[in-house]
Amino acid sequence: MQKIIEALKYIIIPFFAIFSMISCGPTVIYDQTETIEKPWDYFSPITFEYNISDTLMPYDLQLIVDHTSSFTYENLYINATTIFPDGNKTSHPVSLQLANASGDWLGDCSGDKCETAIEISSSAYFKKVGKYKLIIEQFSRNSGLEGINKFTLKIIEHQNTK
Repeated sequence: MQKIIEALKYIIIPFFAIFSMISCGPTVIYDQTETIEKPWDYFSPITFEYNISDTLMPYDLQLIVDHTSSFTYENLYINATTIFPDGNKTSHPVSLQLANASGDWLGDCSGDKCETAIEISSSAYFKKVGKYKLIIEQFSRNSGLEGINKFTLKIIEHQNTK
């Protein structure tokens, strides 16, 4: 019996150590996916609405672009509008790099599907508590853009890596 208890000690202790390391990952406070109507035109914006309750916490914002490998451009031009809890808003044109200069996709591709994770902001602080909106509009030269399937917005509590 003593040998069994001794053997279990060598199994149980490492199991709990590994489990506690896995469960201490970053906290995702928002993870939403919006599908694109095909073709994506100027009049079909994608809207993400999320709540911020802690203005003292830094956050990482990540936009994941799901596209086909037949998307014909290296980058995707969007117009990003943020609407703040007080109603104020800012808009900026943004170029999302999906491929390098050689035409190789920067994201993970499997078959015809590619996903590119783009860090929008790292260690960002929100100034106000409340509901925010991020509106993404197609901003390319083509009125109907083929090959963009969906967007995912993730907001994650920033983990200090020191």
